[in-house]
Amino acid sequence: MPAADRRLRCQQMNTIQSPRHNGVRRFLRIGGPIALAVGGLFALVGVGSFLVAMINNSGPPVLFFCAFIGLPLMFIGGAMCLFGFVGAFARYVAAEQAPVARDTVNYMAENTQDAVRTVARAAAQGVTEGIQRGQAPGSDAK
Repeated sequence: MPAADRRLRCQQMNTIQSPRHNGVRRFLRIGGPIALAVGGLFALVGVGSFLVAMINNSGPPVLFFCAFIGLPLMFIGGAMCLFGFVGAFARYVAAEQAPVARDTVNYMAENTQDAVRTVARAAAQGVTEGIQRGQAPGSDAK
């Protein structure tokens, strides 16, 4: 691909991103793990309070409400991490899959040549016979 085409393509890709794209991604990548960790601590305290109250038969758990704060906070943090790191993850997956796809295409191209030749030969023979009988290719002759 010529350099001018490459530059034009890069310019077109940049129009997809909003002007605040990098800032939002940075916020998601920093805020997501923080929200996930804080939510995990709240959930741990809430579940721990519940278990201690059940084991010791000491009445209702005092800090169980922390679980109701922590679990949604963990979900929000996980979603922020997902959106913040999805580009890096997609590039990793593409880099892992590209060599396998290349090998598969090469293998299929190399090992299906005889079958493709046979199909092409049969199609050519059918067209030739149709022309010799005076029928146009693709016509519905009976």
